[in-house]
Amino acid sequence: MEHEERYYLMMMGALDNELPDAEREELMAHLDGCADCRREWQALLAIDTLFRQTPLLMPAVNFAERTLALLPSSRLRVRALSAVYLILLASGVVPLLLALFLVARYAPILQQPALVERVVTTLVSAGRVAATVVGALLAGAGRFVVEQPAVVGLMILLAGFVLLWGGVLQRLLAQPAPIRVRNRG
Repeated sequence: MEHEERYYLMMMGALDNELPDAEREELMAHLDGCADCRREWQALLAIDTLFRQTPLLMPAVNFAERTLALLPSSRLRVRALSAVYLILLASGVVPLLLALFLVARYAPILQQPALVERVVTTLVSAGRVAATVVGALLAGAGRFVVEQPAVVGLMILLAGFVLLWGGVLQRLLAQPAPIRVRNRG
């Protein structure tokens, strides 16, 4: 194992033209006597040749500018986010006001001790049912994880892809947009 790693490192140095002459001669002598290392050296040479002969691919002219131009403008994003926040605010304030109105209107009924006791009993029962359901779901999920680890791995991989491409999108959106001047006339 040590012999393979030592000669493998020498092969890497030879590919990069950084191997001293004495070590290069030692490597060539070893390759003449070791068929496994010779096959590895030939494979490395073939890969190196492919990399050196393959032309570099460049993106099309104005690729970044055209891609950024297709993204929604920052003003549109701000307006859309403002609308979403107003909807969320309204969806939180309206039910709160409705609840306050109903409490004020039905306060005399809500102050009866028998009603309060029954409501508390019902809430405790509902909490027990919810705890039982959550416990069963967690037990089933635990059994699923043990029986199907490949599915869990795939879900983790998919989550990684989502996070990766979310970061790419954020970087694209964070780039400043070029200022365009319209010619009038």
